[in-house]
Amino acid sequence: MELTEFTLRIILLFLPGIISFIIIDNLTIHKEIKVHQILIHSLLLGFLSYSFYYLTLQIINVCIAVDFGFAFSEILLNKDAKLDFAELAVVTGISVLVGFLFSFLINYKVLYRIAHSLKISRKFGDSDVWSYIMNSKASEWIIIRDNQLDLMYEGWIQAFSEGSEKDELFLRDVKVFVNSSGDELYEIPGLYLPRKRENLAIEFPLFEFSKFKERPKKGGE
Repeated sequence: MELTEFTLRIILLFLPGIISFIIIDNLTIHKEIKVHQILIHSLLLGFLSYSFYYLTLQIINVCIAVDFGFAFSEILLNKDAKLDFAELAVVTGISVLVGFLFSFLINYKVLYRIAHSLKISRKFGDSDVWSYIMNSKASEWIIIRDNQLDLMYEGWIQAFSEGSEKDELFLRDVKVFVNSSGDELYEIPGLYLPRKRENLAIEFPLFEFSKFKERPKKGGE
């Protein structure tokens, strides 16, 4: 497919949004994103980067009474308008900051925390329950029981796999026991554990009991 000059200019205009998306895509854990979602997200991030740039220009214009032009809107509406490469370079720099900002908001689940505090949503923001548990501070020290191999591991989590391709854990300060008898086999500073999640039972001793610890009596007693 032959690219027209106008199409090429539109691609260059939204280069900041593409850069923001690439940064977010590489710095966050998420499900597979479809092509149309990539396009929509890149466009929105591009518009946001240009909006930050426009707001900055307006503040400068008000503060020092200098009329800086905003070429984006003219280029978008007028195919004969020329690209302002200086503006494109500045907005591209802003897009990097936008990518870092959204990566921070996503990784620290800021939106979900606000929604929880306002009682808007109970979603936890992780891709699955595995990620939710492993990202919890109380999951640092764990006990893993592998019933197939009759082994028990006690240690703390330094790293874990996210997503569904591989199930991997890297444990530190590990003690290994026979699960059925409780006999200690050995102790090791680090242990890589590539075992399927469904074969493992994981216990979290540092979790506090919830307020629902006392179960209701059966039969409405």
